[in-house]
Amino acid sequence: MKNKHTHTIVFCTVFACGVVASLMPWEFSSLWVFSFLALVLSFYTKKFLSNYDAVLDSVNKRIETDELTGLFSRYQIQQELNQLILSCHAQDKKLAACVLDLDHFKTINDAFGHEVGDKLLASVAQRLVFVCPPKAVIGYLGGDAFLVLLVLDSDQDKPYLVSLSKRVIDHVSQSYYVEALTLNIGCSIGVAVYPEFGLDAATLMKNADMAVYRAKSAGRATYYFYDGEMGRQFARNVRIETRLRQALQNESLEMHFQPKVDLMTERCVGMEALLRWNDAELGCVSPAEFIPIAEQTGVILPLGEWVFEQTFRHILEWQKQGIAVPPIAINCSAAQLKRADFLMKLLALLEKYQIDPSLLEVEVTESILIEDATICAELLNEMSHLGIKLAIDDFGTGYSSLSYLKDLPFHYVKIDQVFIRNIVNDKSHAALTNAIISLSHSLNLKVIAEGITSLEQLALLREYGCDIGQGYLFSKALGADSLASDPMIVALNEQAL
Repeated sequence: MKNKHTHTIVFCTVFACGVVASLMPWEFSSLWVFSFLALVLSFYTKKFLSNYDAVLDSVNKRIETDELTGLFSRYQIQQELNQLILSCHAQDKKLAACVLDLDHFKTINDAFGHEVGDKLLASVAQRLVFVCPPKAVIGYLGGDAFLVLLVLDSDQDKPYLVSLSKRVIDHVSQSYYVEALTLNIGCSIGVAVYPEFGLDAATLMKNADMAVYRAKSAGRATYYFYDGEMGRQFARNVRIETRLRQALQNESLEMHFQPKVDLMTERCVGMEALLRWNDAELGCVSPAEFIPIAEQTGVILPLGEWVFEQTFRHILEWQKQGIAVPPIAINCSAAQLKRADFLMKLLALLEKYQIDPSLLEVEVTESILIEDATICAELLNEMSHLGIKLAIDDFGTGYSSLSYLKDLPFHYVKIDQVFIRNIVNDKSHAALTNAIISLSHSLNLKVIAEGITSLEQLALLREYGCDIGQGYLFSKALGADSLASDPMIVALNEQAL
């Protein structure tokens, strides 16, 4: 390292030589003094430059190489990518940029600490070097992400990259032995190919990131290749998120309510609150499109609160108009139920609008029960004790553990419309629907069938003993203002009189 006193030593040496030269007899040549001075300065300059070069080499090495993994650093791998793009452009070759992202790495970090996590990353890096072709350029991007760059030969195309991706996933996903622990971790891979899907480093990396995100959304431990449609869909998703946030702030969303009927009497016994969005730029956006985006981006939390409050506000307005309001079901996302203050906020809204809890039904999907069954069970029991009715939504399309029906305080089971849609022509769907209804009844649960559109479907569901149904056969979802004039609601109020 550079001596921090070098400049002082040089100054003192030069000063001392000058003093000596001034005291020497005239017959003594000053040439000897300054020759000595030149030698001293040359020695210290050489030593300084040698130390400087060593420090510079060390800094450059740290910049170029990641100390943890031994791979190229994030900075250097991006420089390598830029150079490879220039080379491929000159040689008319293709370049594959493969982003590898570890699955559930945070879980290991949280459970065993960052030291174990760092050692696991180092082991993953070693396996990547082993399994990738010798000509591959490999770098560590930080976190749990790696980048593999591969210039493709003329005979290497998508099938080759598919085979390589599968091989990498297989090797990386094998067990690791770290700090006396046996750890298992998977990975997802996103691939973008130059020049078709990115002419510069930034675009290529962005598209590869987009592809790995799609791979994770598809269930993880898999690979995905970026294509043009993915880019267009991603751009639309970003636009939907932006416009949805604005719609929430401007309260330009609408609540509609679809009647639920007793299948034997065809009288209205409840309604389901449904969110509708007609945007000035995007047009009518289906909940099937914008709800998943809201869940991925966190917008679902303020959106869910808005739905509860708007529903309660409408109930209060109807009651003031003298309209008999049946129980209203509201879909509740997993993100909402996971919030520690969910029940507190719900009770605050019920109190604010003076709504009887018996007028509220909460529908939950099976996924939340899998993710955090213990906490979810406590919450559902508290809600049930308050008089809120509970329904398990889309039953049969998820994990469908029978213990949910046996151990949790549900009142209703909703059969997904995917079964009802084909119940007449598909014997397996009919058999499954019949089995779900029989099982639910044996556990003292009522069954709701959604998506009923024909008399044939209605007849079969009646034959199977289904209790409640909803669908276009009975009524479409109604705006809050037109609800009072709906024949079913009119009949409900006449019956109440």
